[in-house]
Amino acid sequence: MAEELDSTTVPADFVKEGSDWLAIFNPRVPRQMDVQLAARYVHDGVVCSVKFSLDGTLLAVGMEDAVLLYNLSLGEKFTFTLESHIGKPNHARAVCISPNGNFLVAGSEDKLIRVWNITNRMLVHALKGHCGEVYALAFTPDNNALLSASGDCTIRVWDATQFAETPDASSIILDETMEATCRVLRPVSPGVELSSKLALTSIAINSTGRFVAGGSLDGKIRIWKFNGTEGDSAEPVETLSGHEDAVYSVQFVEGGLVSASVDRTIKHWDINEVGAGRRECRRTMRGHKDCILATSTLQVGRDQRVASSSRDGTVRMWDLKTGMVQFVIQGHKNTVTTVDLSEGGRLLASGSGDHEVRLWSYLIV
Repeated sequence: MAEELDSTTVPADFVKEGSDWLAIFNPRVPRQMDVQLAARYVHDGVVCSVKFSLDGTLLAVGMEDAVLLYNLSLGEKFTFTLESHIGKPNHARAVCISPNGNFLVAGSEDKLIRVWNITNRMLVHALKGHCGEVYALAFTPDNNALLSASGDCTIRVWDATQFAETPDASSIILDETMEATCRVLRPVSPGVELSSKLALTSIAINSTGRFVAGGSLDGKIRIWKFNGTEGDSAEPVETLSGHEDAVYSVQFVEGGLVSASVDRTIKHWDINEVGAGRRECRRTMRGHKDCILATSTLQVGRDQRVASSSRDGTVRMWDLKTGMVQFVIQGHKNTVTTVDLSEGGRLLASGSGDHEVRLWSYLIV
């Protein structure tokens, strides 16, 4: 069932208005909630990706030809440039920060993955191997591996323990040495012909680091067994079908997985027994009026929260256990391309085609 929240139809007490934004709270949710715009960061181009560090003190932002790193505690901003080798703008489609806070990583349209040391802000690796644009990145919880998903229909597994072996930065052009030891996960058997519909748009690693999920343009979510060894499955052990269009986001949650799609829906899957052939869509959540481009999930006590961003220009916060939307944020003037929740449970970052990153503080009690 669709959750329709409109400022013209809900009681006035459930609408909060800022200088150029609205928060609409669901009257059916018996929780005390609040939203406040904490900060605005205006840039020169479209914001492609945002990601908090695990401790919530840093925020990485992927842009055209650059990655920005905001230190939210000190109020500092650092710029990391993307040297373009493709003769056109080079967008950082994905950014992430290693769990230990040591490395900033960006995947871009020039098919490269760049790794910077956050402490000295030097480029330490430019990983070459993908044959298509890099759309998603994720570290394993133990920092030992970096996974990347690409339009070339593969997920690559990079040895992140080598990132600490920093060579002379002046000699870095393209690091092809790590590609030789890089493992590749594929959506289909090697003998099956690849098509553009198998391009991987999103990636997630579960909390134990044992399973990897990837969403693709064919509307399916595939899951690989992953132990960080040569014995990992190169082909999926599970495939989830149900979306009617491309899947742009996947996130593991306790006991399941959340996916979001161009079909405007979010699905909550029960995958307690991966590989056992027992998969079930627990719930389909509707409410966005256009494509959903990104999600972020967070476990806070017993609460399971999902934030979603959409081409309809809004951000929504959902209660995963009930499937109900808790509040909607309207403020961006264009597509909201990306969203992330900080682990502390108080901050939400959204990025948009309007060139802005907005930092929202929120409360749910």
